[in-house]
Amino acid sequence: MNRPANMLTRGIKPRAPYTRSTGRGQRGVAVVVAVLVVALATSTASFVLWQQSLWVRQVENITARAQADAIARAGADWVAQILFADDRTIDHLGEPWARPIPPLPAETAELAGAIADEQAKFNVNNLVRDGATSPTDLVAFQRLLSNLGLPAALADTLIDWIDPDDNVTQPSGAEDLYYLALDPPYRAANRPVVDVAELVRVKGFTPEIVARLAPYITALPRDTPVNVNTASAVVLQAIAPNMGNAEAAVAVEKRNAQPFRDRRDFIRLLPKPPASSIDTLIDVKSRYFSSEITVRLGRVTVSYRALFDRGERGVPTLISLSQFAL
Repeated sequence: MNRPANMLTRGIKPRAPYTRSTGRGQRGVAVVVAVLVVALATSTASFVLWQQSLWVRQVENITARAQADAIARAGADWVAQILFADDRTIDHLGEPWARPIPPLPAETAELAGAIADEQAKFNVNNLVRDGATSPTDLVAFQRLLSNLGLPAALADTLIDWIDPDDNVTQPSGAEDLYYLALDPPYRAANRPVVDVAELVRVKGFTPEIVARLAPYITALPRDTPVNVNTASAVVLQAIAPNMGNAEAAVAVEKRNAQPFRDRRDFIRLLPKPPASSIDTLIDVKSRYFSSEITVRLGRVTVSYRALFDRGERGVPTLISLSQFAL
C-alpha cells in the first residue's frame, strides 16, 4: 500500500536554498584563509632567511677570528725579531723597540701594537724568594702601596697567596681558612702569580685596587730587578730609599737625556747612600718584554698580549699569547 508523500518526508529538514549572500560568505572565508597561508609562508621564509644570515655572519666572524689569531702570531714573530736585533748592552726608552708599531696592512687586515719593558715594573713574585719572604722586596712593595695611597696590609695577603706554606703572615695575611669561608670557596694559590689580573682573588685586592696597581706591577716567572732606565718615577721611588718626588723627577730627566750605564749611575743620584744594598732590586738591562698587538679584520677587532723572555743569549722566546679586552 502506498504511503502519502507527506508521510515519507516527515522529519527531514529541507536544505536551505542557495543564495548569492551565502556564496559571498564562502568566498570571503577562502580569501581570509589564503591571506593567512601567505602570511605564514612569508613569516616562515623571513625567519629561515634571518637564521641563514645569522649563521653566515657567525661563520664569517669565526673565520675572521682564526685569521686574526694567525696574524697576531705573525706579529709576535715580528716583535721577537725586533727584540733580537736590539743592542743588549743596556735597555732604555730611546731604542727602536720602544717606538710604537704604526698601523700596518697585513693581507686584508690591519696590524698595530707596541712593545713594553716588563722589568720597568715591580715583579710581585719577588716578594717570595726561595720559598721565603724577601725583606728588601717587601719594603719596596710597601713603599709602592704607600705612594699610591693603598693599605700596606695588601703586602701580607699577597705574600700568603704566593708562598708555599699555610702559615698566616701577621698581622693581615690570609691562607686557606679565609678563602674556604668565601662563597664560592677556593684555596690560596701557594705559587707565583701568573697574571696581574689574578690578584682580584687575593684578600683585599678589589678590581679598583688592581687597576690602580696595574701600571706599576708585573708577574714574571722568575725573580727580576727593576730596569731604572725604563721604570716610572713611582716605581723608582718604591725601590730607592729616600727618593722623593723631586729626586725621582730628576732621575727620569737625566736618564732620558743620557741612559744610566750601570747601577752606580743611578745610586749616585740618591740623596744619601741606602742603608742596605739595593743591587738585587735594580739593573740597567731587561730580559722580559711584552707587546700589545691589535688586529682589525672586517668587523672583527681583537687585541692580544704577548710576553717574551729574551734569555741569557738574547734569543726571544714567546712565553704566552693571550687575548685581552679592549
